[in-house]
Amino acid sequence: MSKQHRDTILHMVRERNLPHKHDVHEPVRTSQEASDLRGVSMSSGAKAIVVRGKKSKESWLVVIPADRKVDMKTIQQVVGEKLSFHPDVENEFDCEPGSVPPFGSVLGLQTYADNNLEDTLNFNIGLRTDSLQISKTDYLSLETPILGNFSINL
Repeated sequence: MSKQHRDTILHMVRERNLPHKHDVHEPVRTSQEASDLRGVSMSSGAKAIVVRGKKSKESWLVVIPADRKVDMKTIQQVVGEKLSFHPDVENEFDCEPGSVPPFGSVLGLQTYADNNLEDTLNFNIGLRTDSLQISKTDYLSLETPILGNFSINL
């Protein structure tokens, strides 16, 4: 859906001459489908999840390893209110489920990234058909998220 998100992220990466791998592939919806298609471990996936405050309706992006789940209690403590998963990411952020990139800055959101992310990250970049692989160090330098323990084992 969002070629604009893809193009913005690729521009950010290329502008800094960061080593990366951009793949165009069959559409994927789940983290498991994506890791199987990419030929990488699911734990190397950077799953991006939009959460929304129940009172404020403010949204945040949480990025966790694809083989884990969001620790909602911790995120709620950090942002200071009860949260739910965003009900309409497609219309509000122009991203189909499964295509949300781990760049809240591109979506106008604060990003929270989990300390358990692997050294090499794989993720969709706004489209279910486009994946990017970059180092965690380079991702953190591009996005500058708030780091913490935001995930728990499945």
